[in-house]
Amino acid sequence: MKTDTLFYELFQAAPQTFFELLQITPPCPYRFESLTVKTSEKRIDGVLEPEQAGERIYFVEVQATPDEVIYWRTLREVATFFEQRPGLRENDWQAIVLWLNIGDDPGFGTLAQLAQQPMPRLMSVDLLTLLQRLEPPSLVLNVLRPLTVENEGEVRQNITTWVQNIQNAPGIALALEERLIAVLTQLIEQKFRTLTYKELTQMIRLTPLAETISGQELLKDDRVALLSEQVQTKFGISGEVLDGIRAELQQLELVDLKALFRQILKLETLEQLEQWITEHQPTAAAQ
Repeated sequence: MKTDTLFYELFQAAPQTFFELLQITPPCPYRFESLTVKTSEKRIDGVLEPEQAGERIYFVEVQATPDEVIYWRTLREVATFFEQRPGLRENDWQAIVLWLNIGDDPGFGTLAQLAQQPMPRLMSVDLLTLLQRLEPPSLVLNVLRPLTVENEGEVRQNITTWVQNIQNAPGIALALEERLIAVLTQLIEQKFRTLTYKELTQMIRLTPLAETISGQELLKDDRVALLSEQVQTKFGISGEVLDGIRAELQQLELVDLKALFRQILKLETLEQLEQWITEHQPTAAAQ
């Protein structure tokens, strides 16, 4: 799993962490979505939509590598979003690119006018600078702590405190707590390759990832994504049909998704695949 994917996992699990990171006070609760645009079958990685009508919509890109056209691509995603949802085009909007290494930022070029104050449409932000501005109890700071330390020794010394701060955050339910700690531990694994999840669980007495609610959700998402790619490759279906099959796959249990990996090679038609999925839906299995 790539670092940017972990950010989207964080913002989806706890949308308030996006606003905490940017030090924005939202006027209402928000929900985070990753959207597949039907006409182009391209994916918009991060959209924060207000739960109250008429409020600002935020588009977020987390960028870990150099990209000369990042701002043009972001604007294309914004334009496509409003093309697909014309009822929202009167909403205010802002697109924010979070750089893990601000030195990779190519600059706005001819789009500089969109980045002018007081309310820039485009924003380029140094993630580490944002984190340095936050106070130690901050929820988003403790989840993203691995990005602020330079060596494995600092992780070993502080990981228990980071986990406790996440657990002590106001209003954190157990399932959300598990998801955020899973993001924290995976960030550590990615940055410090010598630290394994098994060792991290021993340090902070975590439940093994596969046994947690968040771990099962992550495993299911990964398996559904891989199966969707296999279905697309084997049957050459449209994006709209694939979206429907992906939604059906999400309803299956992990054990059935694992079984389908073995079975899909034997299925010759899309109809056979749909029949297999129908027979293994939880409601069908219970009958």
